[in-house]
Amino acid sequence: MSKKVCVFGMDGFIVPMMKKFVKEGCLPNFERMLRQGTVNQLEPSFPVWTPTNWATLATGAHTGTHGASRWTVDLASNNRLDSFDGRAISAERIWNALERAGYKSGLIHYPAAYPSGLNAGFVIDGFAHPGYAHTDFEVAPCQSYTTGQVSKGIELEHDGTAVRGEQQKMVSIPKLKAAKGWKHLPHSRSTPLESAIQVLSKLGNDAHRFHLLVIDSNGKGYDRVRVCRDKDGRNCVVEVEASKWSHWAIETFKVNGKEKRGAVRFKLVELHPGGEHLKLYRSQITYTEGFTHPEELAAELLARFGPYQEHASMVPYHSHLADFDTALEECEYQGLWFADVANYLLYEKGCSFFTCHWHLYDYLNHICLNYVDPVCPGYDSKKEDQYMDYFRRAYRVGDHILGKLWEAADENTYVGVISDHGAFPDIRIANIRKFLFEKGFTVLKNGSESIEEDWASEEDIDWGKTRAYLKATKGFDIYINAQPGPEYDRIEAELLTALRTWTDEQTGRTPIAVALPKRDAYLLGQWGDQCGDIVFVWDHGYVSGYLAQWQKIVGGGSVGAPEVYGAHHGGFLPTQSDISSTFATLLLAGPGLKKGYERQVEKFGYIHTADVTPTLCHIFNVSPPAQSQGAVAYDLFEGHDLEFESSS
Repeated sequence: MSKKVCVFGMDGFIVPMMKKFVKEGCLPNFERMLRQGTVNQLEPSFPVWTPTNWATLATGAHTGTHGASRWTVDLASNNRLDSFDGRAISAERIWNALERAGYKSGLIHYPAAYPSGLNAGFVIDGFAHPGYAHTDFEVAPCQSYTTGQVSKGIELEHDGTAVRGEQQKMVSIPKLKAAKGWKHLPHSRSTPLESAIQVLSKLGNDAHRFHLLVIDSNGKGYDRVRVCRDKDGRNCVVEVEASKWSHWAIETFKVNGKEKRGAVRFKLVELHPGGEHLKLYRSQITYTEGFTHPEELAAELLARFGPYQEHASMVPYHSHLADFDTALEECEYQGLWFADVANYLLYEKGCSFFTCHWHLYDYLNHICLNYVDPVCPGYDSKKEDQYMDYFRRAYRVGDHILGKLWEAADENTYVGVISDHGAFPDIRIANIRKFLFEKGFTVLKNGSESIEEDWASEEDIDWGKTRAYLKATKGFDIYINAQPGPEYDRIEAELLTALRTWTDEQTGRTPIAVALPKRDAYLLGQWGDQCGDIVFVWDHGYVSGYLAQWQKIVGGGSVGAPEVYGAHHGGFLPTQSDISSTFATLLLAGPGLKKGYERQVEKFGYIHTADVTPTLCHIFNVSPPAQSQGAVAYDLFEGHDLEFESSS
């Protein structure tokens, strides 16, 4: 039989965390990987962000070559393109190289995988932006409805922690009251109660109304809800019991005036037996067609495995829409669906290569890692057990996924896990825009109010007085507002000195570990038209760019402690502790690979994320993608040893 390679992408996966749980005995499939496969942390491409490293993993190219250095890519036409759009990647991907050699690939939810450039093969949602409400394939994002008090929402960020100005909060619905005007009321030991919910489509704000019928099925109090299309008990979309999920329903919704078929399910999170209170959670409503290439694949997958859920995350938990169990159950549904479809594509649809992007761990890291790692100043030992158990349960889901893949694999199949990065708890935070403002490099037309939030629109910059600035995204590079020449050189020298000598007065440390002019930025894999004039790297423990989560820097200033701690990855040196790590991951087992092997990084250095694609192509004996710059990690294979023994 021909070779097959299945590498399941788990965004934010942390190897030290996995090893901790393996020692506890609760991850049998990862324990098997440690015994029978190769387990390595990878040096990630800089900056250590999601679009950057998924692009590196797919292309084998460094950041400057594939171009996804931040969350948007600047085009020559002065337009900006989302980095999760396949047109933003300036390098060929592994699936293109494999197709030239006659191999078919299957991709699910892989960043920037559409357009994919494939003539054959299968692509399921090739956009995969982790941010809330970013997909083109949803009627409406998830929501929670309550008859109680609505709590304050949270701001949502572009990378899955947030989108400036957008908030996610529960929706208040009418209090439960005796059902009136209904036809065909079902049997209920107590008087049936009613309320209603409304779904607003993301595009066009088209309203779709559902009627709720609350019943007491056994005389022990109200215990279930019927979601109906109108006030007819028989015209029921789903019936859901307390603390349980309904089945999936396929309904017709209007989106921007057009009818779209969407999949939805509900969980009855809370229902007071006396009918005083109800909280009903609704899943994201995703299209049942139009998200696959070829298009007919969608119907096959729906019939075989159920609906595709694009956004499964910790947003429902973090924004108080639902409890942790509910959020994890959605992530588990998505991950197991990916695994089932992976096996279907590999063993029934003729694919030789499969990869995907599943984002659970990154969501969880951002909001919970600071509670379990004592290196974080915000660590609280009283909360550690609760949040460590959240991680334990999440890694058990990943273990279940790996088990499904291994169960289907034959002796010619390579099974593995890849990740783009992990995370590290916040220790000190910095506001680089405020630093540039205070030092007089950036001048604003309307004062410094937005600067306090590490934000400045390019329209608000006073270009006549500004000497250097950051673009309106999370930045790791600074642009000089001058043409090449003596003035440019003076600004460059002054800015490099300011960055390299910037001191955190409370710690005595310099927040910036490296500051390089563009001509030297190749040391960080940076070059090309997406690279700024000065590239800087934060030292261990320092991070920037997430003021929406941090709220503010305690005591003001441009560097200090956050008011609210979290955990992040980004433009700082790869950092790890006993439990946390921002390094990426490659776990791989299969014929010809060493068993129980992990490279000695202190002696031989790290495998790089750019090395993954050449290594996988080596398995197929195929030349890597045209722009690939990584190397084959030969030491993973039997018969190759990095240790050199001199014959003299």
